[in-house]
Amino acid sequence: MPSRSALAFILLLISPVPLAQPLLAQTLLAQAALPREPYGQFLRVKVNTGERSRLTVKKNWLGKRRLNPTVPILVLAGHADSQGISPGTRGYAVAVNGARPMQPGITDETFWNLKTAQRIVKLGRQRGLNIRFYDPGVRTIHNGDDPRTNWSQGKRHAQAGGYALEIHYDAYGHDGLGSGVIPRVYGGQTVIDEYLAREFGSFPWDFRGVLGAPKRGITILEVGKLEGDLENKLRNPATRDRALNTIADRVVTTMAQALDVPKPVFQMPALPTLPANRATASQQPSLPLQIPPPPAINVTR
Repeated sequence: MPSRSALAFILLLISPVPLAQPLLAQTLLAQAALPREPYGQFLRVKVNTGERSRLTVKKNWLGKRRLNPTVPILVLAGHADSQGISPGTRGYAVAVNGARPMQPGITDETFWNLKTAQRIVKLGRQRGLNIRFYDPGVRTIHNGDDPRTNWSQGKRHAQAGGYALEIHYDAYGHDGLGSGVIPRVYGGQTVIDEYLAREFGSFPWDFRGVLGAPKRGITILEVGKLEGDLENKLRNPATRDRALNTIADRVVTTMAQALDVPKPVFQMPALPTLPANRATASQQPSLPLQIPPPPAINVTR
């Protein structure tokens, strides 16, 4: 009598799923063994990131440099290494309303820069992007060229052909200019910069005489002013997680579109690994989105 794995292979061959779609067949088999809830949930909440940069009308660059869909993406949290030097905005809630900072020792902007950058990377990995997060760990590094700084890590990454993105939130009130992209200068503006500018707004490439990060090949994304609905949704424990999901989803989706990541692959949620006793031992070829092999089919003798 044929083995179980042989029978599974025969059933797959004669199934109505076309052999030209092995990825779809794998996914359907794997999903059939998973619970419907809460798997696949991606909870979001509507978040108003406020006005787009007032300098969008002065955009003087065009992101034309194309990147490979598998380009390594490095995500950084603005001001994560410069507390006490260039700490970032405290946000409206703390500076005006007297609310407690989200975390002692760092500004609220830095806190949300870290949380947002981490969420972008988490979602990006789930959706098949070659993306990672860097945290210097030390919150005050006086030498900007110290190898542990965002600048040094981002510069090294850009020089190696990768794409580096630093997350920021803009100042509240009249001091802030709104959401938008300050594109990298070293290495030239890319299609990711262009797509993010369409989504969030933009700043001139020479904003404030060219900032330190863009000089080193790091693009800056100002998510929005740290005030109003955006800040309220982030600070409220009931909406915080979903607000971070919403912001990360906008960034990750925009980057995937810029890189021409195939839409069906990108939209497919990453499947958790099935229990060992329900998965075959065969190893599937490497794919942009890792899909576990189909479960073994139990056949009554």
